[in-house]
Amino acid sequence: MFSPWLLRHRIARHSAALGRIALAKARILSILDREIVAHEKTLEQKIADQGPTDKRVDPHLISLAIDDMRELRRIAVHHHQKTNDTPWYANIGTSANLVQDKLNVIAPIYNTISNTLSNVIGDALEVVTFRALNATREVFPRYHFDGFFYLDRPKNRYGRFEQRKAPMELHGRVTNKQPDFLLHGHDAGTLCIECKNLREWLYPQKPLIKHHIIRCDELNAIPVLIYRRIHYSTITNFFLPAGIIAHESIHQYFPSDQLEIVMEAKNKRKLGFTDLLATEHPHPRTERFFIENLPRIVETMADKWRNNRRHLVDYANDRINLAQLYNAIGSKAGGNWVDRENDDPPEMWE
Repeated sequence: MFSPWLLRHRIARHSAALGRIALAKARILSILDREIVAHEKTLEQKIADQGPTDKRVDPHLISLAIDDMRELRRIAVHHHQKTNDTPWYANIGTSANLVQDKLNVIAPIYNTISNTLSNVIGDALEVVTFRALNATREVFPRYHFDGFFYLDRPKNRYGRFEQRKAPMELHGRVTNKQPDFLLHGHDAGTLCIECKNLREWLYPQKPLIKHHIIRCDELNAIPVLIYRRIHYSTITNFFLPAGIIAHESIHQYFPSDQLEIVMEAKNKRKLGFTDLLATEHPHPRTERFFIENLPRIVETMADKWRNNRRHLVDYANDRINLAQLYNAIGSKAGGNWVDRENDDPPEMWE
């Protein structure tokens, strides 16, 4: 059963999407029976990233499932002083004492990794990328880069490595948006790399994509995004036809000295963020991306970027909308949302 609110939503025009929402609702109830209380990001981890492939549901549909269950009063919303207005979800009828006892354990963990450590977590993916770029340079010395971490020096009082940032000027062109790295040596031109170490999946409408388009246009550089999880529609409908290179890190990285809190957050009976890694070393798939995959695709993607750059800048500056951009760049979505959940991203994005 769906609420009148959801049936008025535009997603209700797609029967397949409603079926996935119904599946998400069933899995949410089952998870909350077992876990007592959970954050939406825990539900995403267990439903979008884990379980049999045919039982996984995309995060935007999980969010709609939660909203629908709230409308129908099928789940209860709880709060904890450590996480302020952040909602936590439990099944109706679950003991308030059990919920509070569990929140007293997991809410401080969530607050630590999402607020207290936010800066060092942001640095963690950049450090991993820095090491992957260093490994690439060792194999192919022609690929040199700007943006440096002094990993052999003590961290500062905030727990962060000393850093020499990439320049905000390239061949006389200037931006006010700080690049994470500038990678030189490819015949196609300089690549501007942006790293985002977030739990949220990257969808086409995210503002950070617009910011990176503007940054790369201002520097006349080819865009590269490193992000934990990228929704298939972002890749197939947007990045691939547009010429924006992207790599899924798959893991959310933490500094190695934060292993204790990482193990707490990974615990499947707590937050269940099983993808977390406490390390300064890149996963082999990320090294392969820079050493093997990137050189193979950069020329083709750079050509697409240059051909579509004017349309992308118009979109980034809100002169056209996403549907108009899709039409302009020849996206297979043609200005419409693709409703094919089983599309596999092209091999180049692995």
